[in-house]
Parts: sequence; C-alpha cells; structure tokens
Amino acid sequence: MTREAAEFWVAGVEPAPQGSKRYVGGNAASGGRFIEASKKLEPFRKAVGQAVIDMMNDTGNLTPFTEPVIVRATFYMPRPKTVKRPWPSVTPDLDKLQRSLGDSISLPKYCDGNPLLQDDSLIVQWEAQKVYGEDWEIGVYCQVDLAKAPWHFYKAPSDTPENYL
Repeated sequence: MTREAAEFWVAGVEPAPQGSKRYVGGNAASGGRFIEASKKLEPFRKAVGQAVIDMMNDTGNLTPFTEPVIVRATFYMPRPKTVKRPWPSVTPDLDKLQRSLGDSISLPKYCDGNPLLQDDSLIVQWEAQKVYGEDWEIGVYCQVDLAKAPWHFYKAPSDTPENYL
C-alpha cells in the first residue's frame, strides 16, 4: 500500500541548501571532519519535517510513498532590498535546495519517525523552481504524486512524451 498524493506548505523559514561541506578540525591524520556549510539547513529540515507531520495528521493518512514519485516544489526566497532582477539566479543552487527537501521528507529523524517517502531514491522526477517571495511567503510549497510510467513505455502514435510528463 502506498500513498497517492501529498501537498504541504512550509512558511516562515528560509529554504536551505544541502551539499556544500566545510572541513573542521585538524589535518587528515588527526581526524578532522566535514560539516554542512549552511547553518540554515537544520532549521529548514525541522520545519519541513513538522509540515509533513502536520499534513499527515490533518489528513489522517500516515502511509508513506513506497513507489516512484514526482516532486513539484517552489522555493520562495527572500529578495534583498536592492535587487531588481526577477529571478533569484544566485546561490543557493536549485539542485542543492531539492536535495535538502528530498532528504527532509524521507529521513525519519525529521518526520517524527514517519517520513513521507520510504526513501528519497523514489523521486524519479522533479519540477522545481526558486522565486522571490514576500516576507510571509518565505519557505517552500511542495506537491508529491505517484509517477506515471516513463513515456517511452508507450508505443501508440497518440502516446507522446507530452502526455506523460
């Protein structure tokens, strides 16, 4: 049994990238270690996890996704006061934001032991964007749905990629 759809909004916490590491400690021989470079990552993960918990409790459906999914996400970033460009085409990178969201919804640690995805490897398709948001919008809006079969599985002339994306 798998979940079929989920939708949630995380507001009030700035989306944080995952993937950039910083080396701390001594040299390699003395046992230094790497830590996440973004101090915003842990609060973002906790906020996403809480949104997943709230959504599951509100819907009464605690079933995780156990089959391939498509994740649609809009990351709302704060706009610096002097910026005029329409898109936040600066760091953090969109792929690193996706990585932090994927881990946040699949790690039991952040979802009170009941993650939305059995594993983030179930994400087979992403539709993601980062945009500037108003102060009250800062966060992420996320939809997760079961993925359809890849378009190349279909041979009929009317079955084109556009019908399955």
